[in-house]
Amino acid sequence: MAGLIRTVKATSKTIHEPPDLIDRLRTQVPFIMAMWHGQFMMLSDLNTREYDVTAMVARHGDAEVMAHVLGHFGINAIRGAGAGRRRKNRGGVYALRAAHRALDSGTIVAMTADVPSSMPRVAGDGIVTLARLSGRPIIPIAAATSRHLVLNTWSKLTVNLPFSTLAVVAADPIFVPAGATAGELEQTRLAVEKSLNNVTARAYELARSPKSLRNRNRTQHRSDTGNNLHV
Repeated sequence: MAGLIRTVKATSKTIHEPPDLIDRLRTQVPFIMAMWHGQFMMLSDLNTREYDVTAMVARHGDAEVMAHVLGHFGINAIRGAGAGRRRKNRGGVYALRAAHRALDSGTIVAMTADVPSSMPRVAGDGIVTLARLSGRPIIPIAAATSRHLVLNTWSKLTVNLPFSTLAVVAADPIFVPAGATAGELEQTRLAVEKSLNNVTARAYELARSPKSLRNRNRTQHRSDTGNNLHV
């Protein structure tokens, strides 16, 4: 899997949105990198050469494989996940505390926003709680490739393939005040969910037809510039 990730990256044309995505991420370190389950494969090697990165990984067998893969990219694993609909203790409290300590030490924390096997593409409370406790921003990020396989799993696990267009899209940082009320936390949770859906859709849009989209963006930019000059 680690070899496949490296091969996809080496053989694909990469598009970042915004174009200065990496520079923008640098200004927010340490931050909470938010992603959806099943869509994280090509985020493993985003900026681990510059900064310490740790990822929250569940304790079940499949997650053990993922933790091993992440180790190839220098990413440490915090083992634990939210309780999910079964309300079973899966080490979520331990993971939250460990992630808080990691952020305090300057380490980027990567985590999926949705709770495993509970409600895919619905953000849980854990990520906004971590942002409130740590004071660090949540940055929703998505990566997509023009060539990929979608497995028949609850998360629609996506396996990215070589010789693709690889699009990586990041949203603006989302901060949670330390004194946020329950209502404000819910509003932020919804904002994270909406932002993740938006960047995921945009990444697939760019990966599918980058040339036509760039042309459309240039046309829109010229139109906007012309309007501004006219005004």
